Amino acid sequence: SVDMEMPYRVYGGLQDNSSWVGDSAFPGGITNSRWENMYGGDGFWMFADPTDADYIYAESQGGYIGRINRKTHEARAIQPLPQYKEKDLRYNWNTPIHVSKDGTLYIGSQFLFRSKDHGQTWERISPDLTTNDPQKQKQEESGGVSVDNSSAEMHTTIYSIVESPKNPNLIWAGTDDGNLQVTRDGGKTWTNVAGNITGLPKNAWVSYIDTGHFDEGTAYATFDLHTFGDMSPYVYKTMDFGKTWTQIVAPNSNIRGYAHVVKEDLVNRDLLFVGTEMGLWISLDGGSQWAQYKGSDFPNVAVRDLAIHPRDNDLVIATHGRGIWIVDDITPLRALTTDAMSKEIVFLQAQPAKQRIQAGGGWVNGDAAFVGDNPPGEAVITYYQKKRHIFGDLKIEIFDANNQSLGTIPASKRRGLNRVRWSMRLPAPKVPAAAGIAGGATIGPRVLPGTYTVKMTKDKNVYTTQLVVVADPRVKHTLADRQAQFDLSMKLYKSLGEMTTIVERINATRLALDERAARVVNDNALKNRLQTASAQVDELRKKIVATKEGGAITGEQRLRENLADLYGSVNGYEGRPSQTQMERVDALARELADVNASFDVWMKKEMSGINSALTKKQLEEIKNP
Repeated sequence: SVDMEMPYRVYGGLQDNSSWVGDSAFPGGITNSRWENMYGGDGFWMFADPTDADYIYAESQGGYIGRINRKTHEARAIQPLPQYKEKDLRYNWNTPIHVSKDGTLYIGSQFLFRSKDHGQTWERISPDLTTNDPQKQKQEESGGVSVDNSSAEMHTTIYSIVESPKNPNLIWAGTDDGNLQVTRDGGKTWTNVAGNITGLPKNAWVSYIDTGHFDEGTAYATFDLHTFGDMSPYVYKTMDFGKTWTQIVAPNSNIRGYAHVVKEDLVNRDLLFVGTEMGLWISLDGGSQWAQYKGSDFPNVAVRDLAIHPRDNDLVIATHGRGIWIVDDITPLRALTTDAMSKEIVFLQAQPAKQRIQAGGGWVNGDAAFVGDNPPGEAVITYYQKKRHIFGDLKIEIFDANNQSLGTIPASKRRGLNRVRWSMRLPAPKVPAAAGIAGGATIGPRVLPGTYTVKMTKDKNVYTTQLVVVADPRVKHTLADRQAQFDLSMKLYKSLGEMTTIVERINATRLALDERAARVVNDNALKNRLQTASAQVDELRKKIVATKEGGAITGEQRLRENLADLYGSVNGYEGRPSQTQMERVDALARELADVNASFDVWMKKEMSGINSALTKKQLEEIKNP
């Protein structure tokens, strides 16, 4: 499951390794240390309390549910308990819990329980919803040499629960012995609709139920018969509260593996996801056709659960054995309609590109640490191509509101869905060559929030779309602050360019003097004069750039290094620059202007005489670059 923090957190259970919560994004990458263990035992269902961000619901095997304070880790057992002279409640090893948007909590044994006060009190809102077959309740007699009664053997139990997001009185419950129950009056009356499903063998485990997000009567269910030796994926849909059902994964479908989970998209009712023992499958047309998801080298692995983030539009995938995966922003999938796929090429709608806060983090983690990828910090541009591009040019350009080109990004030529990224930055500034790297000036300024045009040229055809760039919602500075930062970054950007031009002029003059000196024969006075002039010019260059290796630790710090460091600090924080930074910009600009002026004076004073002497030796004059 996921919460609504920013960035959101992901919750889930690990076999034999309790319940965990971790970040969906963190500066420097999502390392092992960003995951926190919140509960003991085998890890199963886990949800944040939507009414109190300090608390989490989690459970271990056999329905041992607790409410945990995420800050202190204080845990309170809240499992519903048997009544007077009642036999033990039958909780499945993988007991389902469900948390609704208003914080209502559900848990199932053979009965469905509901709590509206965080587990302080429980309502038993159903009779026994299972077959209550006594032949399947002999776990106290099982095991052969010794009794095997760990709760893994518990049968005739509720295995899946969901409350409709459109009506809290509409609740579905599925069991591990073939019943699919629905109530439309908050639990007063129940109807077993399993008998209405044609083509489904009896006693199938109801492994998952998802209710429709558009129509109250719509629901989806997956059924698991692998314990009977049947590995087929059974996935069904109803549009009339379970009176009739349609099998949306045909018996001859390309889907492999028995089904664990089915999800209807929150925005596009025709976009469906099915997780099976062998991977993730996607349908764009309500279940008529299915394709296996293989993006980012996603493996053929059991997909046990899925969550769609309602704000960020990410698809979060829980696997058995290969961790948790996140597909960033499925908005383009929602736009990939039949009409879109009939076109030669089409840009697909995406949510606005978020300029995530520039933040440092992460360090050398050691050999055993895992680092998960963050969501992309660039703008992601998605397009669909009917056929692979083979002949002619294919390029993508970005333009601002004034139709000024901001650069070109590489385009993918393959057929199908393609994603390319734009850094939302101008090219890195020009920096003069020196003994060390100007680390602060390796990236360009980030553009301001606004609307930009993406232009694709495919041979002779041109396609365009609009790209909206927005600030990270977490930032505290104003648009005026951001404008001030951008303006100062650009001032430094131009100063670095001007510095490069000055150094190139000096270098051109210095190298020309050295070249002429090497060609002078039988005139030591002129050779010495040219070498002295070269050394004088080089002294001016050394005022601008470092000429000794070692960088900031053992090397020199000259105007170039100071200006690049200042540029990096201003460019790296998108709030209003400090007064000190603004004053430093002006001071460095004046120092650079002083060196440039000294070079101009030297050229005016010395070069005319040098060129006269070169002419007498029939050597080319040195032009003022």
